[in-house]
Amino acid sequence: MMELQRPSPAHDPRLAALLRRGFFGRLPADVAATILADSPMAEYPRGTRIYLRRNGMGVAVVAAGLLRYYLTLRTTREITVRYAGPADMVGTVVPGDGGVSTGIQAVEPSALLYIDTERLMRLAAQDARVAMALLAESTRRLRFAYRRLAAGYGASVRSRAARDLLERAAALGSPTPGLRLRVSQQELADAIGSVREVVARVLRELRRERVIDTDRSGVTILNFAALEAEAGLEIEDAG
Repeated sequence: MMELQRPSPAHDPRLAALLRRGFFGRLPADVAATILADSPMAEYPRGTRIYLRRNGMGVAVVAAGLLRYYLTLRTTREITVRYAGPADMVGTVVPGDGGVSTGIQAVEPSALLYIDTERLMRLAAQDARVAMALLAESTRRLRFAYRRLAAGYGASVRSRAARDLLERAAALGSPTPGLRLRVSQQELADAIGSVREVVARVLRELRRERVIDTDRSGVTILNFAALEAEAGLEIEDAG
């Protein structure tokens, strides 16, 4: 059972930052503050599987950390849809799941700020600015999903691995050389629908070419331009 806190922007700098970025950054500060009022926050350790609707809540905003948003197939394989970092919204205001099994995993220690869905929808019905911000959020997510499908269709494991690493970096908001990502070979294989042995070979190749460096606990990106060339498509912010 998650432990909920009720922080305020005055005492938690993470909340103040949320008002300037992503979904809330598209809204006037007073409207964003109304939506966020009394919103509970939960902290999750790395590796935690998070099921928003199981918690009785449908929408949340990432206050800190990095989350992996994925679909689960009947074969139990997981398809990574996107990564969500600070200020990104996860979940949906639409009731039900439409027959699609989705999940969220904390790939770094993370904090989620849960949004009162009824309040959000009530404000959207009353204020066109809120409705347009929700529409923009949905459009960005759909466009990103299409781009990810296009990038993955027929792509090599090397290309998919490069793109996954870049998307993690972009979600963290710090795509600079020397950025270290905590991801194991198995976790990367699961994220791109491959097997550990193949991913291990790809990482060794990229390390020999000085595109990345690796150790037992993660990957350090040394050359973003080379990694983008491997990915085959320009990485777009998924927020």
